[in-house]
Amino acid sequence: MSADRHPLGIIKNLGEKTIRGLDEKISGDLILPDNEQYHDARDVWNGLINRYPAVIVRAIDSDDVAAAINFVREQNLTLSIRGGAHHQAGEAIVDNGVVIDLAAFDHIDIDAEEQIANIGPGTQTKEVIEATQAHGLATPTGSAGCVGMGGTTLGGGIGWLRRKHGLSIDSLRSMEVVTADGAVHTASENQNADLFWALRGGGGQFGIVTNFEFELYDVGPLIGGLITFYPADAARTVLETYSEFTEPEAMSSIVNYGEVPAVPPIPESQQGEPAIGIIGCYAGNPETAMDAFAPLREITEPLIDATEPMAYTALHEIGTLMHPWGRKYINRSVFVDELTEQILELVITQTDTAPGEMDGVGIWSMGGAIDDDSETAYAWRDKSYLILIEAAWEDHDNPAHIEWAHETEQRFREAGAEGAYAGYAGVEEGEWEQWERKIFDDNHDRLRTLKTRYDPAGIFDHGLSVTPTTEQ
Repeated sequence: MSADRHPLGIIKNLGEKTIRGLDEKISGDLILPDNEQYHDARDVWNGLINRYPAVIVRAIDSDDVAAAINFVREQNLTLSIRGGAHHQAGEAIVDNGVVIDLAAFDHIDIDAEEQIANIGPGTQTKEVIEATQAHGLATPTGSAGCVGMGGTTLGGGIGWLRRKHGLSIDSLRSMEVVTADGAVHTASENQNADLFWALRGGGGQFGIVTNFEFELYDVGPLIGGLITFYPADAARTVLETYSEFTEPEAMSSIVNYGEVPAVPPIPESQQGEPAIGIIGCYAGNPETAMDAFAPLREITEPLIDATEPMAYTALHEIGTLMHPWGRKYINRSVFVDELTEQILELVITQTDTAPGEMDGVGIWSMGGAIDDDSETAYAWRDKSYLILIEAAWEDHDNPAHIEWAHETEQRFREAGAEGAYAGYAGVEEGEWEQWERKIFDDNHDRLRTLKTRYDPAGIFDHGLSVTPTTEQ
């Protein structure tokens, strides 16, 4: 790396006066590579990612965000936005550029009577769930408590309430967003409606959201929690039963073929065993849930059956424990209309030939309320299942896991799978042109037009951005 493309080289080229000028314009902290906070501030969830920004702006309000955006634009630098830092591609941190850190935007303001919450992009799902559950309420979030609300929401937001109440974006009433020109806007169905459409599923490529206004629903505090694991040699029977199971709309589930996770309430003696598990949430009467779960608990003799009424908060803690910070991850995803024999066979064969014990394939039930709302940039609402290909490892054999995930994705596509979910997308160098349509499908052209309007210079470009149109 040449000296002028190193973080310290970037700072030297900018000059002390320019850096001081930025510091004077913001109320939050300016973190440079020689600051003791720097290494923690550039850290991300995926241990595979190791990037070194030149400048980190820890913004505390929309004015700070606008000042940082203006600085990036005027100095012709690259930009990334750090919310929860949980995207598997590490989009929160950019090498040699400017990171706008939204950790201070951690507000959660709840109007329990009106069932509305204003939530900052720096909050974690766990914090939002705990705050809303104190009032017996919830809004759709991601499935793990450790993920940030900002990135999860803007990509769509697939969680445990998805079939009952839809995606996270479906409960958004409005957003406050700072665009590439440094202006602050309200985006809603009545104000800047096109921007509101694009932000809901189009990700963070149109601006930086500093507040989300969500609708809340009556949920919990107890829900029906399905946690049943079967021996690995029962995988085919379990998958065939699941493919024929008619899921009530109050229920959302995931089937994972891999190993028993190291999470409570599973005994330590059984953790790590090869298994196929079904984890589900019934967002209704916990007693009714037991009847709904019955066909999936009686497929054969289970290894573990910890199914019971449980706290809604506890379900999200499972996802956090299964995906610890600092482990290496590669995620790929596809959508299918049905679980054909060929698709089920691939779930088994690809997991059985995976290079690591923590590599595996999962099936997420979709449909229900997801299919009710189509006026957003999120595509693939009509698909019945999301297939998640996940490699996770702690050794240094990176290529084996990466190649397995890539090959597994291609095999599912050859079997008829389509699309991809932005939150679980991995993009190889040189593949982006086809990936734009894989993620956004028929919404791609409209997103390009709006990208041209709101960010023609590509200030907010990242690995999952569309290309502006040539028409200005």
